[in-house]
Amino acid sequence: MSSSLSRRSLLVPVAVLACAAPGAAQAATPATKVTLSQVSAKGAKVTVAGRVRLPHDSAALRRRTRVALTLADAKGKKESFSAKLDAKRRFTATKTTKLTGALGLSAVVRIGGKRSGAVLTRKRAVTIAARESGTAPAGGTGTTPGGPGGTPTGPGTGGGTPGTPTAPVQGTPLNGLFKLDAGAQSPSGAISGTYFQMLNGPGASQPLPNNDSTALDKNYTLLRPGTDGGLRTDAYQPAPSPAFAGAVNGQPTGDALANRIVLPQKFFQIDFSIVTDAVDAQTGQADPLPRIVLQDGRLSGQTTAWVAQWNGLSFNQGSPKPDGTSPGSTTPVSGTYDAATKHFVLQWKSLIVGGPFDGFTGGWHLEGTFVPAP
Repeated sequence: MSSSLSRRSLLVPVAVLACAAPGAAQAATPATKVTLSQVSAKGAKVTVAGRVRLPHDSAALRRRTRVALTLADAKGKKESFSAKLDAKRRFTATKTTKLTGALGLSAVVRIGGKRSGAVLTRKRAVTIAARESGTAPAGGTGTTPGGPGGTPTGPGTGGGTPGTPTAPVQGTPLNGLFKLDAGAQSPSGAISGTYFQMLNGPGASQPLPNNDSTALDKNYTLLRPGTDGGLRTDAYQPAPSPAFAGAVNGQPTGDALANRIVLPQKFFQIDFSIVTDAVDAQTGQADPLPRIVLQDGRLSGQTTAWVAQWNGLSFNQGSPKPDGTSPGSTTPVSGTYDAATKHFVLQWKSLIVGGPFDGFTGGWHLEGTFVPAP
């Protein structure tokens, strides 16, 4: 994806992004469209949900309509299944797959057995862990390995390859509040405190400017501590209900409202924010509490539950991902800690999967003072 991505395209949720199959332009019916609201996996069981826009809405047409779904692995093996529509043109389908690894998904509407509309594709929809001893895995993920290649650079490099579990970290756990310093830029241009970068290119090294940033250098988005003061490692900090300021046709949209970890910050004219929760808002999988450990003045750990929310969408931005892997440009959590002052620095990168930023990378830099839990 080019960093010249237009603002208009950035504001379109992933649920309405569709790709027509090659050579099918004339066969497609523009009035028919399939959108996806959920693609997730638990073990080998894949769940897909969404909605269909029909040329006209009637009970008879809905009865004749099916959504044809196909999973495909990297070797080209495919599995197909289908779903019926309910009275509101919604559908849900599940498939226990024998495929493993990063799976692509395609969806197309068929009316009376004939295709109607464009094929919607997700190149890397879910990841299914390899089975052990002939049994299905106990857990799974809706996150998707892939995206920009290359070797990550800078502190905290060494992310695993897709499908490779990240090794457990060792050290003394720091349980409490990682109280954040607000992001700032000095007149000399130095960036300090807490900030975010959207990155692309080899090694996730090319920033995508955010014209709504309060920094002089728009390649950095400065963040301010939320009502909790920062990130907690002793409790989850979930989104409020509702999580977003608006809705269109019953689907959430607009500014993110979460304000406990950081205050909402404009990104391409729409507020984004951060949450942590026991259930991952993007993948539907279980997320452990963030865990940061100290060893010889160095910090490491996991921020798997770190999820960014923006315009009705949720993007897992933790490291490692909920399946324990570090796909693409994702790097381990790393940092420093001064035991005397309790000053800390934490940083990591996390591949973005799905939505208008698919294939980009989030670069996170947290800085502040650690406050131990009572």
